[in-house]
Amino acid sequence: MGFASMDDFISEVTTNGKFWRQDFNKLTGVAFTAGRCYDLSLSNGNPIQNLYAGTNLTFVPLSDIAGKGIWHGGDVSTDTKHLVNIGLMSTVATSVPSIMNLVDVLGYYPLTTNTITTSQTLINTLSIPRYTDGAGVRAYIVAVGTMGAGTPTITITYTNQAGVAGKTMPITVSAVTTAVQGHIVHSDPSAGKYFPFLPLATGDTGIRSIQSIQLSATMTSGSMALVLCKPLTSLPLTTAGVMAERNLMTQLPSLPRIYDGANLNMLFFTAAATVVNTPLVGYIETANG
Repeated sequence: MGFASMDDFISEVTTNGKFWRQDFNKLTGVAFTAGRCYDLSLSNGNPIQNLYAGTNLTFVPLSDIAGKGIWHGGDVSTDTKHLVNIGLMSTVATSVPSIMNLVDVLGYYPLTTNTITTSQTLINTLSIPRYTDGAGVRAYIVAVGTMGAGTPTITITYTNQAGVAGKTMPITVSAVTTAVQGHIVHSDPSAGKYFPFLPLATGDTGIRSIQSIQLSATMTSGSMALVLCKPLTSLPLTTAGVMAERNLMTQLPSLPRIYDGANLNMLFFTAAATVVNTPLVGYIETANG
């Protein structure tokens, strides 16, 4: 399905009512450091906080029924749903300039054994619930609680979008010391960091699953999550108190598809030191046909 033309889109929205607007808000729970990226699903607000709970090293799939993502109106099959408009604003001056990345969080591996320096096997009894071929799926590691004073390099082995197992990252990626809750631990302007997503081997375009993770040194304490997601779009924020908005039909034609069950959330990159309890208020608008 989808939209055959602009006239078809207008008919579906105005005549058939196939349109959804969802407002959301987040309140940063920690101060953000300039030049780093943060996972806002760990912040309070609407949608509710997601603490990436589960059994250590065992994949946990996510869908919208968990209530931990931005609601997008529910299932529409046999139609297809698309993101039409998106907006985000903060009244706090230190929240800009910044970039918000909207992602569909497919699931995660809880990582609580972060003092072990040998390779740890991940358990994939359950698989990603959307984008099952892995095309376009990316990974990142986020601190669920404040981490200890360790700065290990990170190694993962994964199965790529073509079903080839044993793939590894082409460069050495390291974590920052004492990452706070929500911080993507390998994001920072310093050497050896990479963000928002872990790099893929040359020629790879996505990840179906991850088989192992190894830290070169102990993280001392704390817990993390290794997250799989599908990036959908990004939105730059330039001015405090002014809604940053993007139309994905005419301004940046792309109409990213929102699959049934999608668990939408935000990754937030800030170029300024952002104070704790910064409010972020936004909306998405979707249409289906």
